[in-house]
Amino acid sequence: MGEHEDAEWRRVLGTLEQDPGAGFNLAHECCERWASDRGRLALIVRGPDGSSQRYTYSDLTRQGERAANAFAAAGLTRGARVAALLGRQVEAWIAAIGTWRAGLTYVPLFCGFGPEAVAQRLNSAGAEAVVVDARWRSVLEAARAHLRRDVIVYTVGASPEAGDHDFLAELSADHPATPMAPTAADDPAVVMFTSGTTSEPTGCAIPRSGVLALLPWFDHGVAAESGDILFTTTDPAWSFGLMSTGAAPMVRGLTRVMYAGDFDANAWLDIIEQEQVTCVTSVPTAYRRLIAAARERGVAPSIRAAISAGEPLDAATADAWRQLTGAPIRHGYGQTELGMMVADLAADDADLAPGSLSAVVPGWEARLFTETGEVISGPGQGEIVFRRPPFQLSATYANAATLWQSRLVDGDWFRTMDVVRRDETGRRHFIGRDDDIIVTAGYHVGPGEVEAVLTTHPSVLEAAAVAATDPNRG
Repeated sequence: MGEHEDAEWRRVLGTLEQDPGAGFNLAHECCERWASDRGRLALIVRGPDGSSQRYTYSDLTRQGERAANAFAAAGLTRGARVAALLGRQVEAWIAAIGTWRAGLTYVPLFCGFGPEAVAQRLNSAGAEAVVVDARWRSVLEAARAHLRRDVIVYTVGASPEAGDHDFLAELSADHPATPMAPTAADDPAVVMFTSGTTSEPTGCAIPRSGVLALLPWFDHGVAAESGDILFTTTDPAWSFGLMSTGAAPMVRGLTRVMYAGDFDANAWLDIIEQEQVTCVTSVPTAYRRLIAAARERGVAPSIRAAISAGEPLDAATADAWRQLTGAPIRHGYGQTELGMMVADLAADDADLAPGSLSAVVPGWEARLFTETGEVISGPGQGEIVFRRPPFQLSATYANAATLWQSRLVDGDWFRTMDVVRRDETGRRHFIGRDDDIIVTAGYHVGPGEVEAVLTTHPSVLEAAAVAATDPNRG
């Protein structure tokens, strides 16, 4: 690793309150370190009915402590995996902070999954407990028939079913206080499932220090400042929502806004105006829909930047947003395995070229490889690979260690399976996947997973899922 890359990681380490070499608890770094400032706002949750709930870092720290105490009282011990079937709601963050504080591992699950997909992930992760919103309790119940072990169930909202724990009641119970677990930087914090090229999803094991892999991008790409209000729209069941635009801005002590309802362009515009949002983070598909509504009513002048990732950003969307707001959309590229590695940096705002990315993020080193593994110098097209930095978002695949090893080249370089073109100016243009993963509206969908579901129907003998271009969903 070169001098510039080393300097960036030294800078990142200098911004932390903990020394990763001596121990690192993610709950402290992204929450408790700010709790002494009683008025520092961490999270605003807006409901589709116009309601607003506001939580300081002190509030989340206190609730996270209570969640950790409840998990300990239930007999969950160091390293146990606690899954969550929760949406964009504060309980997702209380559960995550509680697991991290207690030395447990958080396993977020997307609420759009059906029972078999939920069961598959719970079995793969070896989950011992699940925190589930009442809206998806029936999905979990159907999944339990396929589980290899029973799980402790914590229900959020409505009356718990027989045998369930009421999560909110547990947070108010008089459980014995437990100290923050003295975890190491490489202890697991999250198992985040991504789509695989077969029907088996891969579980990325994110260590406690994995969030550090995102801070160079966050600092140079998002470039948020004290006092900024971030509207983070991505579901915390995915790494962009939980880590990139969740834990990373919390490490910086910033305020985030979440919308608990389904996508509603006018509701988003109301929130931007009423909360004086300065930065939006989302996927290009959402920006296209938001722009259509904003043309009718405008966008609040508080907006100074927007961040996108998950799928290619087209020039028409970027140009339309800039005309409406006067602010750029800075696009970024990353993977749950690695972090956020290539992006439009804030320093390049005047010269952004939508459809390409302006630079490799400071701290990262990239190469293009031909199909035969030769390095491409200068302009060209090939698979983009990255030298593994001191801190990588994921450490391995929790359920596919051999597959993880196959992604490594000469030990120091990690294959992305993504094809990129580098032009004469050094900008990177994303071409597509080198495997058969389908990217739709920012979601990475394994065709094998779709095919596996289709073939469960008695009328389907064989099935194949392929991608087709869509003007709205990519």
